[in-house]
Amino acid sequence: MLVVVLLAVEMLLALVGALAPVANISQFHVGSPLAGLDNLVLPVVVLVSVWTLLAAGADRRRLLTVTCRVVVLAMCANAVIAYWSQVHDLTPLLSRFWDNTVPVADASTGTVAGRAAQLGRYTGAFNQPAEAGEMYGIALLAAIYLYLDRSVKLAVSGILISVGGILTVSKIFLLVGLPVGVWQVLREPAQRVRRLTLLITGILTLVTLALFRVAPTWIGGDFLTRLLHPEEAKGLLDLYTGGRLGGSSSLREVTVAVLDNSPWFGFGAGGLSAPYDNGWVEALCVAGVVGATIYTATLLVLAATWIRRHIRMDLAEARLSGGLVVVAVAASVGLPALTANRVATIIWLLLGLSLLAPSLTEGLSDRWQHKRLVPQWPGGLTQETTPTAAPNVPTFTPANRAHRWR
Repeated sequence: MLVVVLLAVEMLLALVGALAPVANISQFHVGSPLAGLDNLVLPVVVLVSVWTLLAAGADRRRLLTVTCRVVVLAMCANAVIAYWSQVHDLTPLLSRFWDNTVPVADASTGTVAGRAAQLGRYTGAFNQPAEAGEMYGIALLAAIYLYLDRSVKLAVSGILISVGGILTVSKIFLLVGLPVGVWQVLREPAQRVRRLTLLITGILTLVTLALFRVAPTWIGGDFLTRLLHPEEAKGLLDLYTGGRLGGSSSLREVTVAVLDNSPWFGFGAGGLSAPYDNGWVEALCVAGVVGATIYTATLLVLAATWIRRHIRMDLAEARLSGGLVVVAVAASVGLPALTANRVATIIWLLLGLSLLAPSLTEGLSDRWQHKRLVPQWPGGLTQETTPTAAPNVPTFTPANRAHRWR
């Protein structure tokens, strides 16, 4: 509930700023208030809709499973489309998903995805490589949630998703989503040897594809290998944040424009007509320092909620939601991860069904029941090994176990 309150406060600040705009003497024009409000309202609508469905009796775990399957299948299909777009020009089709305000004839130069494709960064149906990279990271976590015990399905979906992530050359996927996914796979002890074998096979496949530039026509290999040579860049921050942070930050002019004009409450829902490429900078433009503080508080609340709830959650759901929080925090450096249209809808939907669901104690994980809920009797015996309960000692059942230890 606190997350919704924080999002609603930022939305109200942005709305007030749009209705009572401040004088703009910066070099940037004010953006569209409707588009800005759409980005801010969407997370609240998603969370409220999810909670309404759950209150009406919908099966939360079924909804979570179906959502994860759709995300995995969609991103596998997007990876195939991105791979195919190297050989065939799919711009007339994909540009409709990139930016419908730009004519198809100008999509190659008038959209972010079109310009990225000229550098060998193929995003499929997404307009920005950063947005595509975050979605591939989310899809990889969803595939691990679904198929961790089915190694072949995990390997196939993982390789397709990883190829798509590599084609975007997105640092959000390469430096965050992929490492988190690999760590989650290796951390589980069950069938570790089999998973490790498949993982090594997948990594070798990806390395081979990268060495051969994924396809004979892929020109993104040069862009990718730059990440392995930090000595040639202006600095580590500049290299691994795509110039967003560091001595020559691309966000400096926008930040200075806000701080010089309306530092505390920003320019309202429209923000500025400039590429933000950062969650805190967008919040700063829309709602000033107060908005950036709210954005930070939202991420902290998500992290604190996971720390507080994860031990009472199903292990697979705890793993999924924890990975989503890490991706959301890290991706915010490269784009407004909590409000960017499409990708924010998916991440809030998954968080609403896993971490922020109001009834997370409905099924305690095996590790909780085993480690916390088995009462110890004198002499090292447990209730499971005691033929009958001791006199005057209440017998534990699964129902009152959850009540006692909640």
